[in-house]
Amino acid sequence: MGKNNFDFLRFAFALIVVLSHIVDLSLAPELQFLKPFFDSQLSVTSFFIISGCLIAASYQRSSSLKSYFAKRASRLLPAYMGIIILCVGVFSFFSSLSFQEYFTSKQVYSYLASNLLFVNFIQPCLPGVLLNNAYCAINGALWTIKVEVSFYVLLPIIMFGLNRISFKLGYLIVIYMVGVLYHYGLLFGMQAYPNKSPLLNTLLHQLPGYLSYFAAGILVFYYLDWIKKHLLKLLAPAMLVFVLEYVNDLEVFKPIALAILITYLAFGLSFLNNFGKYGDVSYGIYILHFPLIQLLVSLGLFKQYNVFLLLVSIVFVVIGLGFLSWHLVEKPFLKRKRAPEIA
Repeated sequence: MGKNNFDFLRFAFALIVVLSHIVDLSLAPELQFLKPFFDSQLSVTSFFIISGCLIAASYQRSSSLKSYFAKRASRLLPAYMGIIILCVGVFSFFSSLSFQEYFTSKQVYSYLASNLLFVNFIQPCLPGVLLNNAYCAINGALWTIKVEVSFYVLLPIIMFGLNRISFKLGYLIVIYMVGVLYHYGLLFGMQAYPNKSPLLNTLLHQLPGYLSYFAAGILVFYYLDWIKKHLLKLLAPAMLVFVLEYVNDLEVFKPIALAILITYLAFGLSFLNNFGKYGDVSYGIYILHFPLIQLLVSLGLFKQYNVFLLLVSIVFVVIGLGFLSWHLVEKPFLKRKRAPEIA
């Protein structure tokens, strides 16, 4: 694949998610003007595009299916499991319940089970915690991880077909369109059956709802040489399509347009090629920021201190936590699994 800026892009998108959640969770009136500038949904979909590209590359490099899944597990699970267990412990000190009541509550173990099994929506909250926050969810950012895991499982099936079908572009377009049709099918259902909207909205945020973005990433990987060769010609049309669909809240061609824009950013700015030489901190930033913001909100810090100072402080703290997560948890497990080139 050659030198690229995916480390920088993941870092940037992770910070956008952090800033978006600071604005949304704090409810600080002074910060609400920032909301249009930090679109967490756009960042998440960009993550899925990058994931499709890099995971497809990882699969092609893997010597076997077992090797592929071992690499994916060693990249994702240690930090993910660690933050879930850590939150159970840390938030016990901030619960309105006693330690005995807290650790004997079924809700604690429901939280552990549902989150460790990637069904976070079943039990996102802990007992006696965040009672005065707008949302009780301890780590609302983790919903994307179950989608990511679903992509890990689905990718070998997609690649199996891709490597055996002659009309590869058509095959990827079909997969892309499945995601688009699923998205609009559920939106239609939410309009037709308003009483079913909560359920349908939950389903909208599951695997097929983001399949078009993941498929766009795979398409970038498979046709990368062609895309890079024609990148300057593709850039203006992609920007136009993206802006038109973004402004009008459409999802038909936006995934592929966004994929082309990301490809330009990944390969067109060579001075960012070495951004990740000190560590890939984006994953740590992503999974650690939400509980920290929720805790600070519950302690009333956004009402006691300058909100802009808090915003900047949170950003620096989560970058530091991401750095620690990479060097103390993620990187050691990757070395142990002998998978240094995992995407």
